[in-house]
Amino acid sequence: VIVTFLPRIVLDSIFAVLRKVGLEAVNLTLEPISAMNAIIPPEMRRLNIVLVDIGAGTSDIAISRDGVVFAYGMVPEAGDEITEAISHHLLVDFSTAEKIKRALETSEQVEYDDIWSRKHRINTRDARCLLSDAVRKLAGSIAKSGVELNGAAPSAIVLVGGGSLTCNLIEELSLSFN
Repeated sequence: VIVTFLPRIVLDSIFAVLRKVGLEAVNLTLEPISAMNAIIPPEMRRLNIVLVDIGAGTSDIAISRDGVVFAYGMVPEAGDEITEAISHHLLVDFSTAEKIKRALETSEQVEYDDIWSRKHRINTRDARCLLSDAVRKLAGSIAKSGVELNGAAPSAIVLVGGGSLTCNLIEELSLSFN
């Protein structure tokens, strides 16, 4: 039996929405376990895999071994920390920082207006350098939690969620888990 405790208001809200649309809950599970079940085929769950669902505010972890998800956890850091680092370094609002973050993997340069409406252009390679500490910190937090839950470095790491597209995160995670 796996039990997790959610605030009553969260459960009440979920069930109210389901009732409103004529549906009935049969089962509740945690996001990283759902992602593991949706993405990793059952035969691959025999491997020791750490799946990390990196969202805006949290990075949720599910770990498989011997065919089952045996551990899960949450790191209270995710994509918003990277967006905030952009906001801090480039003096832009959160919305502009989010647009810049998304452009880092698809453009060579990004144009933006700072908080004083001054126009700027930054090479994405330079922007990635500005973010290296924030990305390294996020990767370190995820790896620390993953190793604590797993007891050792895993055989593989699978990233899902919008935050998984963070520039240089995969490289930093591979260094942090070793």
